[in-house]
Amino acid sequence: MRAHSPSPWFPCWRINFDSSIESAKEIALHLSEVSSNQSWCLVGARSVGSERQLWAAWSATRKKEKSKIMSARSVEMEFILHLAGTQNIDLALKRAGICEGDHQAWLLHLPAINPKGFPELDWRELEHEANRLSRSILAEIAPRRPSLEMVDCDQLGIEKVSIDELDLLAHISLV
Repeated sequence: MRAHSPSPWFPCWRINFDSSIESAKEIALHLSEVSSNQSWCLVGARSVGSERQLWAAWSATRKKEKSKIMSARSVEMEFILHLAGTQNIDLALKRAGICEGDHQAWLLHLPAINPKGFPELDWRELEHEANRLSRSILAEIAPRRPSLEMVDCDQLGIEKVSIDELDLLAHISLV
């Protein structure tokens, strides 16, 4: 079997909150209010395990958006549905959303698609905005990238003792 080539980085930042989350809903609403556009979201710290997982969820989300068959009202929620492997919004938020008591999360930017079908990324601007947004929700960016060791299979709804990247990709295809 061929070795996988590395995947490009997804625009995500691991963040550490100054204190545990008291209201996930309030933080999500605040992020929505202060972001320069509506393409930023927070997901649970234990729901992200690879760059490919994020790109697959992004691709599925943008495909549904383009076809006008999204299950959710927003691109951000549609992305969380794919990440969680379900069409049930409440279950998706339990599996892949931020929760009361959490100290960490992922801050994600869901890029738009250019006319050729590729993501539009201005990394300098994204870094600036990620820093601004993390400060506004009383969090600090940590120097971490997604890895399989960070994933909680039970919380994500994957019934396996240990997972690999293919399990994460298959989970996305359930939606």
